[in-house]
Amino acid sequence: MQKVSQTYREKIRELNRDRGYIMISFGLINQEAQAKAKIDSGEFSYYSNVSNVFGDQKDDTVYATLEEDFSKVDGSMFFLPRQHNGSYYNTGLVGLDLVSAKQYELTINLHTVAIDFKGITINFGENYPVDFDMIGSTGQTIEFRGNDKSEFSTEKVLNDTTIVKFVFYKMKHEHARLRIYSIRFGYGLIYKNNDIIDSSLESYVSPIGADVPQIDFSVKLQNYDQYFNVDNPDSAINFLETGQEMDIFYGYRISDQDDVEWIRGNHLLCSEWESDDYSATIRCQDVFRNMGSEYYKGQYYPNGISYFDLAVKVLQDAGEDVYYLDPRLKNLYTKNPLPRVKHKEALQIIANACRCVLSQTRTGKIQIKSNFKPKITSVSSTDESTYSNVKSITDTTVKDEYASFATNYVTADGRMYFIPRSLKGTVHTGFVSKQQSDASGKFTSNPVVTIVQEAQSMYYGVSMVFGNALPSGIVIHTYNNGELVADYNVTDDFEITQRLIVIHDFDDFDTMKIEFTGTKEPYSRIVLNNFTFGDISDFKMTRTDMLSSPKAIKQEQVKEVIVPCYSYQNSDKEESLISENVTVKTGDVVTYYLGEASYGYTASLSTIVEGGEGTKVEGISITESGAYYVTVKYSVAGSYRMEITGHRYAIVEKYAVNSLNVRGKTIKWENPLISDMSVATDLATWIGDYYKSGIEYEYDYRGYPELDVNDIIYQDNEFHNNMKVNVYRNTLTFDGAFGGKITARRQEG
Repeated sequence: MQKVSQTYREKIRELNRDRGYIMISFGLINQEAQAKAKIDSGEFSYYSNVSNVFGDQKDDTVYATLEEDFSKVDGSMFFLPRQHNGSYYNTGLVGLDLVSAKQYELTINLHTVAIDFKGITINFGENYPVDFDMIGSTGQTIEFRGNDKSEFSTEKVLNDTTIVKFVFYKMKHEHARLRIYSIRFGYGLIYKNNDIIDSSLESYVSPIGADVPQIDFSVKLQNYDQYFNVDNPDSAINFLETGQEMDIFYGYRISDQDDVEWIRGNHLLCSEWESDDYSATIRCQDVFRNMGSEYYKGQYYPNGISYFDLAVKVLQDAGEDVYYLDPRLKNLYTKNPLPRVKHKEALQIIANACRCVLSQTRTGKIQIKSNFKPKITSVSSTDESTYSNVKSITDTTVKDEYASFATNYVTADGRMYFIPRSLKGTVHTGFVSKQQSDASGKFTSNPVVTIVQEAQSMYYGVSMVFGNALPSGIVIHTYNNGELVADYNVTDDFEITQRLIVIHDFDDFDTMKIEFTGTKEPYSRIVLNNFTFGDISDFKMTRTDMLSSPKAIKQEQVKEVIVPCYSYQNSDKEESLISENVTVKTGDVVTYYLGEASYGYTASLSTIVEGGEGTKVEGISITESGAYYVTVKYSVAGSYRMEITGHRYAIVEKYAVNSLNVRGKTIKWENPLISDMSVATDLATWIGDYYKSGIEYEYDYRGYPELDVNDIIYQDNEFHNNMKVNVYRNTLTFDGAFGGKITARRQEG
């Protein structure tokens, strides 16, 4: 669920909705030029860095220099180190001489065959050039005069060129150097309501990681002036490439003053497009669709490898460097090799083994994240009294309290106990702070209760039950993998009562620290008897939100879930794994692939003899190998018989069984990475929880842009109050108004 304001929540729920909005943006970037272009040698300042201007370099790192109206004394600029005095900050390209001293020239070699590209975008920073030319290798010259933008962009087409040459004549301030922070071969297009006829965003994810997630987006645009016609030489569609990035945003008006609250819809990659005289349709898809190459480097790890490290290996092999992996994966291990599958399928197998879901975030980041309600692994405090029992606050039992000399604390109704001389066999207490507040109700050092979960999770609210003494202030700190997520001051929004329910969205965290900043009565302790987390979401799908009657689908009952645990064992039998005639040259490196997991390879060459065995020949060596591949290098030339021998692993299975019903079908859930029975048992329980209900719902609805797949929400049902469902397929449409379709599965039986 995406975070939205309370005003948005209230306004979009109104029966008569206000206006909705959509905005898409994508860049017509020539990806080959962007990847291969280099700046030719030229006259640059000694602290200049020309190597990164084709990336996402920003203009916020600047050295103060003696140029006209340039340097600032507001702390935003850096002093320039002496030349040859170590490394410099990355400040992009900086010219050596002032442009006013002589016209400044800059040449970019595209390192491609002659190409056409439409548009260029250059971030010059605050002191930008006003007059300059762009010249291609054929002599085509495009003049730019009177530029008034620090981030310059044009739609002009440069044809049949291998270089891009710039000649700069005049800067915004006359006595100034040229600076370039970033260059993109292309320009950005932005379309909003008036340009968009309709759109559809369909998202799917399996809550148990049964398969690879999928996102599909299509948008139909007005084709004004034949701008998207293929036959138009200046058409944008001729410069659109597979893999171009598109950002989708949805908005909703939340006030009469036309205030619009925007929500990121997704960040996707263009896949195909078409047009006619009236409209153009562009289709986009998720990042996983481009991960179709095979991962074949699976290995058996006798000492085990963490699922985290294994996922990193797959991602790096796929060339992906933007991702999030749940830190819990660092504490889970496998010995078994990944089978030969596509990279995206390898990630899905890893996610499933760890009770996680593989998905793409709305910013386009690959993510493997735990998908179960985590257990609380520890509750602690460094400020407990001798009769405190902080670990008991997470159970729901009523706690006993000891009488003490705290202000207005003791009750004489028989509900309190005297503190015994010996604390053996003490009554059932919650958390009681060792420190007592002072006359003003403040502590010398604030008591803190720390709650740690086995995995990260988000919650909508927490509840606390206090004893006779109440705190005057509470600050809740949340952390994820040791990094602060947020601080929330409860006192700002809630009156603290004995039974306190804090309604607040707590983003993903694995550790919560509850800090008590004072007491309502002086000379008092903190007495916290019970603590519980709230729901994961407070979103409710009502009958008013549904545009069709929900179709309920009862699936076949599941009797049991069986999860095999695989143990790889060595074999005494050596076999011929690969044998073929080869013709090679000296220095050839060849990789051979195996269908079954093997080890202990030996490679050999022999002369080719019809109907018999040839003579062994030196000239082959194994350079790299795994359970499913062997890479060899040849040091001879000619035609030979090549053979690779080795041992196939013997695989032994044990089973974790989760019985659900007396009758029904049996689900055998095979994940090749499971090598530990405790992991198999947890997986069988997790899969069983999914199959317990076996009821799914499909219906059309009003469309909520903030709703994500895999969200757990409340759904109206006349027979079950506050029925929880998991939304695993969501289609959001927009044709001037929001709409959509949902497929959800009932939770909790």
